[in-house]
Amino acid sequence: MKRKICSRCRRPATVCYCHTIKSVTNAWPVQILQHPAESNHAIGTARIAQLSLSRCRLQVGEHFDRTSVASGLAEELEPILVYPDESATPVEELDPQQPRMLLFLDASWRKSRRMLHESSYLRSLPKISLQPRRASHYRIRKVPGQYALSTLEAIVSVLSILEGKDNQYQPLLDSMDWMIEKQIELMGREVFQRNYKDKG
Repeated sequence: MKRKICSRCRRPATVCYCHTIKSVTNAWPVQILQHPAESNHAIGTARIAQLSLSRCRLQVGEHFDRTSVASGLAEELEPILVYPDESATPVEELDPQQPRMLLFLDASWRKSRRMLHESSYLRSLPKISLQPRRASHYRIRKVPGQYALSTLEAIVSVLSILEGKDNQYQPLLDSMDWMIEKQIELMGREVFQRNYKDKG
């Protein structure tokens, strides 16, 4: 029997999180450049941002140039890439009164590095870095460390810092937490404890 897929969140009905989504208005627009390998992940978080934020666009692909990125810009704002790099400026140093288009790469660390390596345009963009203020809640994927954030958590953290509104973006994290709890429930607590608890 074919599983019913939600047309909005594109997840099976058993893990559809649409009822948790709340619309949030963001002053700094967001564009997510998603690697194709991430687009069908049951625990992907970028789609939550796309459904929740008033100014958010998601593009799927492996190679992005000036034209493809510009096609997703609904506003005439200079893009800046959120990516850890030696030349990156800490997000706290940006002028919060001068909004720019925030670009995020939604991919594994290995694939995001490849996306960057293969795009001279992305490499040429100014970059900002983020120092996480709290451990990730993304408990069902192995990550380099407890402060390695999911794409959604990075988006929420950057917007919260730039806009000075810590609580405004909490609904996005609530949706992610619901999704994760549902996945843990489906896999079973024992499987979760054995494979993910206190790892990463």
